[in-house]
Amino acid sequence: IQLEFWEMKYRLTAFLLLAESKLKSWIIKYGRRESVELLLRSYLTFTEGQRFFEQYEVIFTALQQAADVYVKSERSVDEAEGVSKFLADAAVQWRNLALEVRSVRSMLEEVICNWEKYSGTVAALQAYLEDAEQVLGQSESIKRDFFRNLSHWIQQHTDMNDAGNFLIETCDETVSRDLKQQLLLLNGRHEHPEDVPGRHRREDERRRAVPAMEAACRAAGRTAQLLSKDAPQEELLQMTAVMASIKEQLSKVSGCPPLLREAQALLPPLEEMEKNISGFYQALEKAGAITGSSQPGGGSDFRQKCQELATFTHSCRKCLTVIERNHQSVQRSVSGSAALHHLDLALLQRRVAELQTASQNMIRESTEWRRHEEANSDLLGRFEESRVELEKVLKSAHSCMTERGEPEDLLRKHTDFFEQLDQRVLNSFLKACDELTDILPEQEQQALQETVRKLHKRWKDMQTDVPLHLLRLQVEAERSRLELSLQECQAELTRENRHLVGVGSERLLKEHRSFFREKGPLSLCEKRLQLMEELCQKLPEEDSAHRSLQSAKKEFGEVQTEVQSTRLKLLQHQDKWKDYNKRYAELSCWLISKESQLRLLRNRASDPKKYSQVKTAIMELRNEAELQEGNLGWLKGRMADLIEVSADEDAQRQGGALAKLSADFKGLVASLSEAEKMLLTMGDCVQFREEVQTTLEDLVQSQKEVQAEASQILDSSDPREAQQLLLAHQVLLDSQSLREAERGQQLQVEEGLGGAVQQDLQMLENSLSRMEQSADSQEQSLEAFVLRARSSVDRDLNFSSPESLEVELDQARVTEALHTKTLLKRAAEIQLSPQNRTLLGQQAHGLREQVEQVEARLKQE
Repeated sequence: IQLEFWEMKYRLTAFLLLAESKLKSWIIKYGRRESVELLLRSYLTFTEGQRFFEQYEVIFTALQQAADVYVKSERSVDEAEGVSKFLADAAVQWRNLALEVRSVRSMLEEVICNWEKYSGTVAALQAYLEDAEQVLGQSESIKRDFFRNLSHWIQQHTDMNDAGNFLIETCDETVSRDLKQQLLLLNGRHEHPEDVPGRHRREDERRRAVPAMEAACRAAGRTAQLLSKDAPQEELLQMTAVMASIKEQLSKVSGCPPLLREAQALLPPLEEMEKNISGFYQALEKAGAITGSSQPGGGSDFRQKCQELATFTHSCRKCLTVIERNHQSVQRSVSGSAALHHLDLALLQRRVAELQTASQNMIRESTEWRRHEEANSDLLGRFEESRVELEKVLKSAHSCMTERGEPEDLLRKHTDFFEQLDQRVLNSFLKACDELTDILPEQEQQALQETVRKLHKRWKDMQTDVPLHLLRLQVEAERSRLELSLQECQAELTRENRHLVGVGSERLLKEHRSFFREKGPLSLCEKRLQLMEELCQKLPEEDSAHRSLQSAKKEFGEVQTEVQSTRLKLLQHQDKWKDYNKRYAELSCWLISKESQLRLLRNRASDPKKYSQVKTAIMELRNEAELQEGNLGWLKGRMADLIEVSADEDAQRQGGALAKLSADFKGLVASLSEAEKMLLTMGDCVQFREEVQTTLEDLVQSQKEVQAEASQILDSSDPREAQQLLLAHQVLLDSQSLREAERGQQLQVEEGLGGAVQQDLQMLENSLSRMEQSADSQEQSLEAFVLRARSSVDRDLNFSSPESLEVELDQARVTEALHTKTLLKRAAEIQLSPQNRTLLGQQAHGLREQVEQVEARLKQE
């Protein structure tokens, strides 16, 4: 809306400026009729062809509509008043302008009409005057007949003068001068034919009056004779004197027409002499003005004066020739006329002699003047050249002082100009002035010195004002550069405020700092302002540059305040913390949840049954912690970046929160490490428990093998074989016992074992002890068995009689029974597996049966 209003406003302003420029091109001093007609056609093309008035109505109506919409949308009262004032001023300006534009047409038409009237009357009067001049030499009847309609030509002459005077006032100087000369010639030619009818009329009246006067004179003479008889002598003498006087006057009147005709015949040469005498003295006066002028002129002025002097001299000679010719004609007319013999021509002859003397003096003075001027033309030319050059320099300097435009361009242009100024221009002028002073008369030297003084003063003033002017231009140039820099700053601030939502405060703040860096536009503004202050210190206090400096300071302060305000707004804007706060919240929530989860896992870590589940959870937690450690690193890096682009209070608050979060995260990681150590210990415990279980199984297997070997020993048919098996069995038992003892000691020295594992180890130790005891007892039994078997065998070899054998058998039976009971008792005490127990029972039962069989066989024997 505002742009539309401004567009219509500037369209109307441009339209009014165009109308004013056209009006100025029409309201001028006019030329010939053709140029005026061209102006009228141009006017009609502009006003009617381009619909000038209709265009204004359209533009002004559109402007009013745009102004109404703009005023309604703009709440500022001052803006509304400004719009109303502009519309009112534009309406007043248009009324005055339209009135003047409409009056142009009537003025142009009136000028064209007067040109038509003037051209027509001039052509008619010229033809009439040519005919009248020819009629003047014709008979009286032809003259009277020709001048019968003189009143019409007098009216034509009046119309011509009116139109000519109007055109002289409205046309330019060249046309006016031509019109004046033409009117003077026509008016001069019109005066003589206009007097001819009056002169003829007076002559007719005189011819008709002379006979009447003669008759009246004769009647008066007769009456005087009748009265003389009775009249006294005194009255008679008086009447006689009166009649004589009347007759004398009547005779003079009767003799006047021939004298008048001869005198009138002298009028044309005398008038021509008078006219040429006037022309002679005018030319003589002008020539005298040239030769009497002691003021030197330039070369062109000298040539012009010489040309004018030659023209005036030729005019004087020409006029003098005509005067001498007419003087001779008058002398011949007077000498050949009886009526004019009494006419004295001495005065006329003296005048002619004076003219001849004046002409000779003028020629002599002209020659001397030309020689004198030629002698001084070089000095005068040098003076004029130096003066013109100096005035040109001073004028150019003054133009520079008053020139308006871009200060920087003006400063560069004026600095170049004033650096090229040469003192020799002034010195050359002063030298030429000194040389010219020697040839000038004393009364003109003062004027020359005054001119020199003024020019010298202007030069000194220029030399004084130039440094101040250049300083002002420097101040204005710096002010212009300062304004450009401030405009750049203002544009950057406007862009930052406009793009704050779309681009983000962080990027804008970086761009803001990059733009307003140490060597940015604002710093340049400070330097330029400082330079302006330094320049203004060299200028007077009342100089306008100080006002420019104060205005620049005010503008700079406003922009600087706005820059600080924008920077603070960008620093305090919270959009830059959006991603940070989101990830901070995610990490914080994860940390809270994982702390509780870790506490639960630590509680479960002591349970071997949940070892695998806890281990999996802790490994997942460790992986998540490593990922979150990357997030924490991102937060720290992001915090380092955001501290640079945030307000101090925001940075401190967010930094404290991040430090607390980092400490909590470190605590969680430490707790996780402790849990991992605990889990590692628990893993060792589980592994040791498995090893204990394996060892127990190995012990059971070893025990089975020992039992099998023991059974094999017991089942041996040969005591020697049993003894060999016993020896191998003892070696196996020793190695197995040693191995199991070492493994038990190794398991006992492990640290950090759980209670359940300690219990398993204790049970394993007890089992080993029992197995060792059982093995020892079994070994002893087997040794005893083998020993007895061997002794029995040996004894079998030593029996000498049946009685001894019987005694030995009884003793062996008792011993075996005791041994069997002992073995059964020990077998009952051995804690074996059901299979070994069954096997051992079977072996014992078999052994018992064998014993019984042996006893039975012994009894039979």
